[in-house]
Amino acid sequence: MPPTTFPRSAAEIAVRLRAVVATAASPGWPGRLLYALAGLPIAVLSVAFYFALVGSVVAVIYGIGIVLILAVLAGIRGFAGLERRLARSLLLVDIPDGERVRRLPGVVTRVRRLVMSAGTWRAVGWLGVRVLLGVATLGIIFFGAVAVGGLGFEADWNLLSTLPLLALMAVLTVGTLVLLDLVVRLAAAVAPRLLGAGAEQQIAALQQSSRRLADRNRLARDLHDTIGHALTASLLQATAARRTLTPAGDRPLQPEFARQALEHIETNTRAALAELDRVLSVLRAEDDGRDAAPFAAPSLADLDDLLAGLRDGGLPVALVVDGEVDDVPPGVQELAYRVVQEGTTNVLRHAGTPLTVAQVVRDGAVLVVRVCNERASQLDSRPGPGGGRGLAGLRERTAAAGGTLSAEPTPSGGFELAVTLPLSGAA
Repeated sequence: MPPTTFPRSAAEIAVRLRAVVATAASPGWPGRLLYALAGLPIAVLSVAFYFALVGSVVAVIYGIGIVLILAVLAGIRGFAGLERRLARSLLLVDIPDGERVRRLPGVVTRVRRLVMSAGTWRAVGWLGVRVLLGVATLGIIFFGAVAVGGLGFEADWNLLSTLPLLALMAVLTVGTLVLLDLVVRLAAAVAPRLLGAGAEQQIAALQQSSRRLADRNRLARDLHDTIGHALTASLLQATAARRTLTPAGDRPLQPEFARQALEHIETNTRAALAELDRVLSVLRAEDDGRDAAPFAAPSLADLDDLLAGLRDGGLPVALVVDGEVDDVPPGVQELAYRVVQEGTTNVLRHAGTPLTVAQVVRDGAVLVVRVCNERASQLDSRPGPGGGRGLAGLRERTAAAGGTLSAEPTPSGGFELAVTLPLSGAA
């Protein structure tokens, strides 16, 4: 027989108790019976909380009552958290966690939420429910035990009456358990309304979740644009470098061009890795509940560097900027950059290396961005199609900014991507 080891710390005791509860709290009536029995000491604790709350209100005249009230309310909220976990584990009731007041910034904000939050006073109301459930449980157990015990002691036990008396005692025991089960089911019905999140908290959680999903969707689009462009441009430059190092016929070696292409591949790879690291940092910060570090979004000033690598790789692309664009809002500039990025990437994917023009025109209160390419005279090997995800995402972002997007073939056999953006459309 292995030696028995006793817990030596509070953490080990808590682990042992949770293991015992988990063993006893199997789904169904065992968990509900354990919840009913646990309701007796919890009802006593609830009465103690009420006395403490009333006492702290009375102590206001002595100058320390306010601090005591806050301490008692904090204790009640913590007790409500334990009750939620108890109901989830024993009754299998899905009760979402309430607002974590201690995580709010600032002492004043925490105190205000502690006192004014509806969750605090619903938890106080739950104490009253716990007292009533405890009284009902105690009454059922008492009268059931008295009925069974009285029947057993006062009955005239003989050969003929034993079986009927045992059957009657079994009926009384089952009836007692049924009544206890009804009390527990009543508690399971009331608990989500008093221990769960209120309408205000649910709306705030939904809004936060919506913002988080929108941010993650935006990050996914940025990552698609940046890495898709970097890989496409790098493949173009690697192909050009390979051809200059392995010439055919009278074409001479061009080591300087190959070196320049390799430098652009290195730059594109670093940019893609930096974008990937930024996205992962933002996601980790969101998962940890922290604010992500700000980053510099691309602007129209970065278009020259974007297109320079494509020119060195063999794509004849020109940039035309018409009008004053320095005062264009940063959000519009970033979206215009993404338009040129997606347009040139699609040219490489679907048309090879035809003559291409990227045009940015300031026309009053709107910014027009176009990427237009001529018909390809020779389709070289290039990446396969991207499935249209980039263009679909760009269309959604354009619509969110209040702009319009068109993508259609030109009469000359080329293709044109045109986006019109209001200067007040993106924050």
